[in-house]
Amino acid sequence: MGARMRELDWAATPLGPPGTWPQALRTLVRLMLDSTQPMFVLWGPELRYLYNDAYSPFMGPQHPGLAQPCVRVWPEFWSRLQPLLERALAGETVFVEDQAFNLTIEGQPQEIWFTFSYVPARDDTGTIAGVFCAPVETTGRKRAEREREAALATLQLAQRAGGVGIFELDVETRTVFTSEEFCRIWGIPVRPSYPIAELLTRLHPDDQPRVRTVDGTLSPTALEYIEYRVRRDDTGEERWVARRGEAPREGMRRVPGVIYDVTDQKRAEAALQVLTARLEQQLSARTADHDRLWRLSQELMLVCGFDGRIFNVNPSATRILGWSEPEMVGRAVSEFIHPDDLEATAAELQRLSSGVTTLAFQNRYRHRDGSYRVLDWTAVPDEGRIHAVGRDITQEREAAQALHQAEEALRQAQKMEAVGQLTGGIAHDFNNLLQGIIGSLDLVQKRLGQGRTEELGRFITGARSSAHRAASLTHRLLAFSRRQPLDPRPTDVNQLVDSMEDLLRRTLGETIQLELALTPAPWTTLCDPNQLESAVLNLVINARDAMPYGGRLRVETLNVRMDPPVSGDLTPGAYVRLSVTDTGVGMTPDVIARAFEPFFTTKPQGQGTGLGLSMIYGFARQSEGSARIQSEPGRGTTVSLFLPRARGEAGPEAVDSEGPGEEHLARGGEVVVLVEDEPVVRALIQEVLQELGYQVREAEDGPSGLRLLESMPRVDLLVTDIGLPGGITGRQLADVARLRRPALKVLFLTGYAQAAAQASGFLQPGMEMMTKPVAMDALVARVRQMLEET
Repeated sequence: MGARMRELDWAATPLGPPGTWPQALRTLVRLMLDSTQPMFVLWGPELRYLYNDAYSPFMGPQHPGLAQPCVRVWPEFWSRLQPLLERALAGETVFVEDQAFNLTIEGQPQEIWFTFSYVPARDDTGTIAGVFCAPVETTGRKRAEREREAALATLQLAQRAGGVGIFELDVETRTVFTSEEFCRIWGIPVRPSYPIAELLTRLHPDDQPRVRTVDGTLSPTALEYIEYRVRRDDTGEERWVARRGEAPREGMRRVPGVIYDVTDQKRAEAALQVLTARLEQQLSARTADHDRLWRLSQELMLVCGFDGRIFNVNPSATRILGWSEPEMVGRAVSEFIHPDDLEATAAELQRLSSGVTTLAFQNRYRHRDGSYRVLDWTAVPDEGRIHAVGRDITQEREAAQALHQAEEALRQAQKMEAVGQLTGGIAHDFNNLLQGIIGSLDLVQKRLGQGRTEELGRFITGARSSAHRAASLTHRLLAFSRRQPLDPRPTDVNQLVDSMEDLLRRTLGETIQLELALTPAPWTTLCDPNQLESAVLNLVINARDAMPYGGRLRVETLNVRMDPPVSGDLTPGAYVRLSVTDTGVGMTPDVIARAFEPFFTTKPQGQGTGLGLSMIYGFARQSEGSARIQSEPGRGTTVSLFLPRARGEAGPEAVDSEGPGEEHLARGGEVVVLVEDEPVVRALIQEVLQELGYQVREAEDGPSGLRLLESMPRVDLLVTDIGLPGGITGRQLADVARLRRPALKVLFLTGYAQAAAQASGFLQPGMEMMTKPVAMDALVARVRQMLEET
């Protein structure tokens, strides 16, 4: 700095050349430049800077700042410096300790601490003309203090968080130097130290003898781990405190240690001791109960290994099986089990050994008298053993078998009674229908003998009508038993009822008034229209019979929507309700409850089968609907059918075909093999097909049909009944025939359920089925259709 000062043009500064400076200033500058300690002088009215080399690092970017006013060098600190400098210029020596400044040292911003002593500097006349200062940097000490304070704060935080108090025991003065957390744990005022004697007064009397810091000497175990009780000053509460310290060494005056509150732990230990005592008492009581249960239980209790070796049995083993405990213990359970149950029992033991609990496993154990008892077992695996309880159900099993036999006998009796009722009622209906068929055919034969053919059509029509009614009765029976398939299609209920109006009026007679109350815009329903027509006719006949002296019958249709909750077997949704209401004798609640039961009838013997309402209900359920009855004795009856709404328009009614036409004729002499065991049916079908130009080969049973198929070079269609005599069914015949002719088309004829057969996967591609009785025109149309399909 001396060289810089010599190089500076002082004449250009307010201080002037150094030769003109007061002697006092020159002396201060010489002292400053010769010193290795940081020093500076602020001189003149503007307090211009003069400093040495030791001070230059603190100037940072302002170096060199020789002859510059202090306010210009430190503008950011001037507000802090100005009051201090003004006091020094007023004659006061100002001492300021540990002042922090943010300076740039060697290009890095740093926080630097200084201790300043601003001394007034006088000129040669004794007038204060400036300020002299030799600052001392205290950065290292301040940073160490901060680190020490941070460490102390961290330690205090750790003590508070961990609940650990730190202390030091002064061996000579018998004084305990405490931390804040130490005082908090003891519940005493925070002080830096306490005499041992003062702390001992707060200990529980029973714990004072165990604290080895009472006498004047410390043994090597004086500060070993110990727990004692302290009465807190602040709350008066008694707390448990644990103390642990460092073993004193020779020459060690202060011995450090820690304390922490263990009250919760001690309370938990006390509670655990109480609980353990209670559990031991309960265990003792339960053991006594277990022993009592073991002795008094009526069930057989058994303990065995996974290999079946018996370890123990209770006294009930003797009562149930006749064997004493010594006779069973040590033997394998397999020695007592019925031979037919050994395999199942071994499998159950294996399951138990894998950890699976046994529930309701039954086997037979040999009694000492040689008989067997049926036992129902519950068993659990535990610690390498099986604990099992067996209940003797021998008498229950025998009673169940007896009950099953009685139920079977009752069902057989009911079945025979039902058959009797069925044959009586059905025979009556069928006799009437057969009378119409036989009578009409007799008249046809008689008129042919007389040569009177002009009336034959009327008699033939009568015979056909009776035959169709007989077929309808059969279909109704099969529908009731769920063996006759329905033909559901979109149906307009109003249109169906309208078409039946004349028939219904003739059926009711003149004494009963018929009313039709049909909704203007009925929804379309999805059902079998033929079965619905039969159901309506059946309901009208029942209503007629309930009004022997005449009355009024109302047939009504209505669109209804069933919202949840819905009772009975209906599901929420849209339905068409068709109701038949009469003003007849009505029904009692008991009769209503049984009205839909098969064979239940209130009509005299021989006047009905009891199947009418049952078949109506069965039809409604098959159509995904239901039926309801509302009635009171003397006030009439309403029977309602609920049929589900269908999306779409009702289709046109089918019209009777006038017989086979040219479209049904054979195209190229197709060969049809006909297998039918009923001669009349076989001859009829053969005649019809041959008239249309088909080559028909016939067989009467399965074996002859098979031989016929194997002998013929060409077969275009196989028409066969399903139920054939001779040990080969129609389906088996078709399967064998397709082994040689995979593309052979097959038409099955049956009196059973077309839907059931199809549902079970009966029909394969190229196979179709028709239900007997079948109209001949429908048969030939199906034959032609199948032959034309590729």
